[in-house]
Amino acid sequence: MRRPHPLVVGSLLLLTAPSPIAWAGEAGSGRTDPVVRSGSNTVTYYDHNGSLRATTNIPGGSTMAYRSGSPCSYTATRPGTTSDGQGFIAGMTITSDRRVYVEYSQIPTSEAPGPTGPITDDLGPLQRARRLFGVYCDSARTADGYMGTVWVSARDPFLDPRPTARTLLNNLQLIRPEIYTNPVVDRWGGLVTRYPTWLAIQPDAWQPQRSNVAHHRGWTIYLHTTPRTMQFEVNFTPDPDRPSPAFSGVVDCVNGPATANSISFPAMPALPEQTEPGVNGPCMWTPPGPGTVTIQARITYTVTLWVNGYTDAMPDYTWTSPIATYVTGELTAVNTNE
Repeated sequence: MRRPHPLVVGSLLLLTAPSPIAWAGEAGSGRTDPVVRSGSNTVTYYDHNGSLRATTNIPGGSTMAYRSGSPCSYTATRPGTTSDGQGFIAGMTITSDRRVYVEYSQIPTSEAPGPTGPITDDLGPLQRARRLFGVYCDSARTADGYMGTVWVSARDPFLDPRPTARTLLNNLQLIRPEIYTNPVVDRWGGLVTRYPTWLAIQPDAWQPQRSNVAHHRGWTIYLHTTPRTMQFEVNFTPDPDRPSPAFSGVVDCVNGPATANSISFPAMPALPEQTEPGVNGPCMWTPPGPGTVTIQARITYTVTLWVNGYTDAMPDYTWTSPIATYVTGELTAVNTNE
């Protein structure tokens, strides 16, 4: 006869109180030992608040899912009732298709990352995370049915936090970048032909950011985003009355360390007075002639899934600015009088 697991006996009495017994049969000749068929497996687990929850909603691919055709059994050492209400007495053998999984303790966690700071407390990759459950035949109300323990991976379909993380990713809301307006726009009313345009955004949009919090079966889940690259999509339509080459393309800007100032990221350097039309280097584009240009920033973020101190890589996230539209024109006269 199996001995009950020592970690379980003390807590077992707290799960349920004894219930009235309806005998399955009389001891001795002709008695009927209880048999429970097609019972639903149950998992009792700790939620993120440390409270116990129980459910029979277990995905088919889970370690803890129902297994048809593999009944378990045990011999009772005291009276009790089965999960479907059959009474039994000491000495009876209970056979059941149902297993009950009871989590031993709340999963430990570490401090969640700050809203804008880096992840500093890392327990390692999510694939290392496991949770320990005791396994019982038919019901956890009697220690006689104890079958042992099982470690359940964080990637088990019952516990897997990644579907919840994908929902967070789909609903991610970060600080939206805004196109930095070059000073020449305020001075001349638009961008100037053959005068370089500095492509940038407001500084606060380029920083690590954290998603909202989510919870799933004991896990506390965040996404931590870090900006990695920035590009600008530029589309220039020339004035048909003063034709010049059209332009439609992507201007690479940031792909590594870059410096901001109080008004733009990256900070505007000293620009040349005139440049050739088109792309003149990182973050720089020059209008080829009069017309209209639209500019949109595109930031790509590295996304890290954080789950109770464990981490996993998520797909990159791309966030775009509103489209900014400017007219472009030529300087025909400049008044140099003071």
